[in-house]
Amino acid sequence: MSFRDVVRALIRRWLVLVVVAVLALAGALVVVKPGVVYRSTAVIRIKPPETKQDPNGLTDFRPSLAIIGAAVVTMLKSQSGLAELRRAGVSGAYDLAPRNTGTTKTEAYVVPTVEVSVRGTDPKETDREVGIVIEHFDQHLKALQDGLAVPVPKDRYITSDELVPATALPVQGVKSRGLFGVAALATVVGVAAALWVEEYARRRRIRPEAGPETAPPGIGAARGVVT
Repeated sequence: MSFRDVVRALIRRWLVLVVVAVLALAGALVVVKPGVVYRSTAVIRIKPPETKQDPNGLTDFRPSLAIIGAAVVTMLKSQSGLAELRRAGVSGAYDLAPRNTGTTKTEAYVVPTVEVSVRGTDPKETDREVGIVIEHFDQHLKALQDGLAVPVPKDRYITSDELVPATALPVQGVKSRGLFGVAALATVVGVAAALWVEEYARRRRIRPEAGPETAPPGIGAARGVVT
C-alpha cells in the first residue's frame, strides 16, 4: 500500500479518526486537570548501640548497619510485607529506599538512612500511614535481632529513630509530556484503526463467487456405464 493509498483510506474512514480524536480529547482533559495526589516522605536513621566511647552513636556507623536496614526494607517490600501493612491500615502506594549507605563512593555520607514515602489523596492520611510503616520497620528490625542464633543483649541492639518527620507535598507532573504522549498514542491508534476498518471492508466486498458445482472429468462417463 502506497502513501497515497493510505491517505485515501484515512479520508474514507474519517469517522474512525473522529472517534479516536474524541477519546484523545478526553484523555487530554485528564492530563490537564488531574486529581491532586500527595506524597508524604520521612527519613529514619539506623543507629548503632550506644557505648562508653560513643554515647550518642554518631561516630560508630559501619556498612553492616546499612545492610541490616536494607534487609528490613526487603521484608517490608515483599508480598508478605505488603499484606502486613495493608492489614495495619496503609492503603496508599508506599516505598522504602535506603539512602546514604556509606559506600566507598560516598565516604562523606556514612549515616545509613531509609526514606519512607506513601502516596495518597489526603495529606493527613499519608502522614499517618508513613508513621505506620515506620512503626513496622522498627518491629522488624527488633525481630531480626531477636531471631539471631547468638543472643544479643537488649542494650546492644541496633535501633532506629526518625531523622526527618513526615511531610506531605503535592505531586506535580509535567503536563506537556502527558499531552505529547496522548497525541502520539491517538495518532498511532487512529491510523491503525482506520486501516484495519478499510481492510475489513475490502475483504467483505471482494468475495469469491461460488459457481455451480461441476463434476470432475470421467465421473459422468462412469455413471453412464453403470446400469
